[in-house]
Amino acid sequence: MRARSLPVVLMRGGTSKGVFVHLRDLPPPGPQRDAVVLDLMGSPDPMQIDGLGGTYSSTSKLVAVEPGNDGDDVRYWFAQVGVDTPVVDWSGNCGNLTTAVPAFALDEGLVAPAEPVTRLRMRNGNTGVAVEAEVAVHEGRASVEGEHVVAGVPRPGAPVVTRYLEPGGGVLGAELPSGRGRDLVATPFGTVEASLVDVTHPYAIVAASALGLVLEGAEPARLNQDAELVARLEQVRGSCAVLLDRAASWEEAASSSPVVPRLVLVEAGEGELGALAVSMGAVHRALPMTGALCLAGAVVLEGTVAAELGRDALAAGTVRIRHPRGTVEVLVERAAPVGTV
Repeated sequence: MRARSLPVVLMRGGTSKGVFVHLRDLPPPGPQRDAVVLDLMGSPDPMQIDGLGGTYSSTSKLVAVEPGNDGDDVRYWFAQVGVDTPVVDWSGNCGNLTTAVPAFALDEGLVAPAEPVTRLRMRNGNTGVAVEAEVAVHEGRASVEGEHVVAGVPRPGAPVVTRYLEPGGGVLGAELPSGRGRDLVATPFGTVEASLVDVTHPYAIVAASALGLVLEGAEPARLNQDAELVARLEQVRGSCAVLLDRAASWEEAASSSPVVPRLVLVEAGEGELGALAVSMGAVHRALPMTGALCLAGAVVLEGTVAAELGRDALAAGTVRIRHPRGTVEVLVERAAPVGTV
């Protein structure tokens, strides 16, 4: 059988890396499209040796882009692809790879370049959320070189500014989809207090102390070697998926709702909020950008776990978040009505 070719671009955005394609080159939504994506990434296989995946959840991602309409310059869809499982999840967004969409759009001719900075409006097809972006341009292409430093990335590069417009409820219909700032979630090992927040992407926010963890100095690689801890984290995440009616049981959630919600543990810090994220059944080596954005939003939503533990992390509208690779600062603005982001 003759192999089918598909033009792709391998790009990094923030602390993630993914395969970028034109939406027109993929089959229609459904099993055939998912099969192509799995084949591209080399999944399911822990090594992803026969594809372009990088063996971590942060490097097993795909973005499909097309020209926009109705005031949007481009539209894009994000897929989180299982590494050792045949899962392709189109239900959420990736904040890190969102920062690479403007460069792809410029370099592929979907957007006309304007120097020295091109401003464009993007819309994430998964969630419906609009994102404004600013990207540096040199000689008609997105700039690569620069002095901007991202914690978790070894070399500096050109900055990309993104601003999410009305990011709440894109997946589950409300910033607090349960209608409460906190929920008592029944898990196989007892009840855990969690804040279920949908800002850019749904997250279950849980105090690290509830699981007996101290985040400062925690090493993801070591934590991932603790099979009992990793199982317990998935029990919490899966139980939150059940509460949100995304799965019938916590066991089923790993296949039926692997990324809704994602889980992030938090702790209070001096002038910052400590965070440790879990993605696709493993502790994340850094922090998903949607996790940083969701936490920043949750800090200004009354009654949430993040609002209680992150009150010292908020200064002049900016939330400072510490993760295993460094820190990130997120500017957050309240919108009307009061209590929304």
